[in-house]
Amino acid sequence: LRLPETELGECPLGGCSISHLKQLITGKLQESVPDPELIDLIYCGRKLRDDQTLDFYGIQSGSTVHVLRKSWPEPDQKPEPVDKVAAVREFRVLHTALHSSPAYRDAVFKMLGNKESLDQIIVATPGLSSDPVALGVLQDKDLFSVFADPNMLDT
Repeated sequence: LRLPETELGECPLGGCSISHLKQLITGKLQESVPDPELIDLIYCGRKLRDDQTLDFYGIQSGSTVHVLRKSWPEPDQKPEPVDKVAAVREFRVLHTALHSSPAYRDAVFKMLGNKESLDQIIVATPGLSSDPVALGVLQDKDLFSVFADPNMLDT
């Protein structure tokens, strides 16, 4: 994306603030980047601060500034009602499998011990990343075993 100096408005190229540059970029890329607060600008490996100017970072005409999209906020989700009978049934199956099959238990704990697998579970489960208790349970074998007990479901 090239920004002609005429689009910088009243500020000279070097005196343009990073926040003003972000506004210009989001104006040009409104469909993919609707809000300046959702992007970071990077130049020569440094994250640019909104209150600084292009001159401060040595950015000149023809310089390459990278635009990184910050993580998008998760949409508000209404929790689905829990079918307690089905949940107890599922927990009972999990609990039985964990305690009756050492191979299954080892496979589950190996998967939960693998950072990539755990990250995939967190990404695939809305709201899980903001639940420190659930994350703690997934990362601790003893807690996981206790919470997999169907008798703990109501507690």
